Amino acid sequence: MLQQPVLSPKHAYGEQFDVKGLNFFRRLLQALQNNEFVVYFQPKVSITDMKIAGAEALVRWVYDGQVLPPVKFIPFCERTGLVIDIDFYVLEETCKKMREWMDAGMQLVRISVNFSKYHFNEEGVAERIYNVINSYGIPPEYIEVEFTETAYLDKEELLEATVEKLKNYGIKSSIDDFGSGYSSLNLLQNMDFEVVKLDKSLLGKGVENDKAKKVISSIIHMAKELNMEVLAEGVETVEELKLLKSLRCDIVQGFFFDKPLPVTEFEKRLRSGGYKEDGSVKEPERKRMQLKDVEEIGADGNKDSGSLNRYLNYEQLYDRKRNNGMFIAGLVMLLLAIAVLTVAFVIVRNGKVKGHEEEITTVTEKTFSQSEVDELVASKVAFAEEETRASVDREYRAQIREVASVYSGMTNYLRTLYPDDLVFTEGSRYNFVPINKELKMSDVLEELFVKDDTTGYLYYTDASGNKTSYMGIDVSSHQGKVDWNKVKTAGIDFAVIRCGIRGYGSGKIVEDTEFKNNLLGAANADIPTAVYFYTQAVNTDEAVEEAQFVLSLLAPFSVKGPVVLDVESASSDERIKDLTSGERTDIIIAFCDTIKQAGYTPMIYADSRFYTLRMELERLEEYDKWYANYNNITRDPAASAWSYNSPLVFPYKYRMWQYSNTGRVDGVSGNVDFNVLFDKWW
Repeated sequence: MLQQPVLSPKHAYGEQFDVKGLNFFRRLLQALQNNEFVVYFQPKVSITDMKIAGAEALVRWVYDGQVLPPVKFIPFCERTGLVIDIDFYVLEETCKKMREWMDAGMQLVRISVNFSKYHFNEEGVAERIYNVINSYGIPPEYIEVEFTETAYLDKEELLEATVEKLKNYGIKSSIDDFGSGYSSLNLLQNMDFEVVKLDKSLLGKGVENDKAKKVISSIIHMAKELNMEVLAEGVETVEELKLLKSLRCDIVQGFFFDKPLPVTEFEKRLRSGGYKEDGSVKEPERKRMQLKDVEEIGADGNKDSGSLNRYLNYEQLYDRKRNNGMFIAGLVMLLLAIAVLTVAFVIVRNGKVKGHEEEITTVTEKTFSQSEVDELVASKVAFAEEETRASVDREYRAQIREVASVYSGMTNYLRTLYPDDLVFTEGSRYNFVPINKELKMSDVLEELFVKDDTTGYLYYTDASGNKTSYMGIDVSSHQGKVDWNKVKTAGIDFAVIRCGIRGYGSGKIVEDTEFKNNLLGAANADIPTAVYFYTQAVNTDEAVEEAQFVLSLLAPFSVKGPVVLDVESASSDERIKDLTSGERTDIIIAFCDTIKQAGYTPMIYADSRFYTLRMELERLEEYDKWYANYNNITRDPAASAWSYNSPLVFPYKYRMWQYSNTGRVDGVSGNVDFNVLFDKWW
């Protein structure tokens, strides 16, 4: 979880501002807290084969619908010390995205993240960087930390110590803007950098100037003698590319290939075949996935959180509120007022107001035509509607502000308005799916969940506060070697172990490399087990094949828990992407029935979006459900009535809830999924 910026003297947040500067500072703090900063990736290209060798993570600020480059806000952040928080924000967002790529089976490339010289007012930078990387389970060699030459000039000793610690952690470091005017040969002599980035100012001169070309050549040669990788940034022409190729530069980066790209565009580049000699993008390579290429395909969880910037249909919300009575109440009040005026007018016309006979004459001389009455009523109706709309607008603004102060998205707020719909996001739009009340409904109550203060685990209780659920983890080869005795001591009641997958590209069925070790280790530690298999079956024959594969793996063992079919997406180009909900349901039934006939209990794993849009749930009533939803914030009972930690997002009956994918348990290195089981199988 990304920590919010903390005002600290070490960050130099105490700088004196004028009013404009203070407002800008507050706005930047708000932007950081509201995740308004986004990370773009600029590809780095291997000069030998023109394939993507990495990327540089660069921050952008989405401000009032515009994407602002760093030059618009980073200089101010450096003066105030806020750049420290932004640098770590970029690192964490980068690691978060790389975790998604790993879980989707994509091949990682090394990503570099810039760190300002202002980090070196204190020690501990390397440790903090490593802790972020390690918390997401990213192999350290896939992260590179970029420092500028000015950091060396200002904080030489601290920078040297930081680079040395990073290397010990397995994290590469590079010196940015080398040759920009501050460089020193002592820097290369004293610092243990792995990468040198040539400043773009060297290139323009080097193409036409022999002396400049010799300078570039000398730097490259010297760096290689020191076993350093050389990257040239700012490549914009084919002539510059040819020069660097002739000088045996290793990696190039610049607008000749790509500007910094949003993450979706960069992911397309990763799937492509690299670049052509003219800088254009090659078509993706099409080759059959080999067994060694199959990597762990993990759960992507429930990402159905929206944001305040996403589409919100105000007219639909207004109509709902209007129909719920506010507008009707306004009209009733208007009609009552007209009735009172009419009675008063009749009384006056009849001369029944004593002491005001002279005034009555003036009143009784005024008459109204039908059109005038219609116009008067119409104007009053319009006025009442406008007042109602203004009142609705004020109320919704207040509610949105209340939600935004606690939660960055709108999805949970919309759920309070549409209790008969499942509300979640897909892409940039909100989806409203009517809840089928004919299906078995969940009886789970949010207020009965309790967090154990000692372990941090979440439990379900009865009305008296007695624990009625069981705490479990699910593991695969991604967790590596697990010390199951420590897991048992840590208070874990059960484990769900991945037995295998079908590759989403190759279609091969592969046993999880740690399956047998995990199953035996858990059994020896007296931990009850279940198993799961990740499917990419595209027809019922393949589903039966997957089930038979799982049964063959289970034959030598005694597994009493459910056999789970993991049904979810892993990639935009996966085998199952074009299946209809009916076809996918047929596949699930074929697998589950095969498992059931063998004497095991079948179970289905998915998130609410997959259950709702990509299955026909009415045909799957007889099978247990394992529901995944990570988007939860601890509820404060003393706060308002808004609910943000609700497992009730999925209204249908489920046996187990996977509520976190960032759990930590003694005996397991890195993150692990946490699960609440409502009734045990052992």
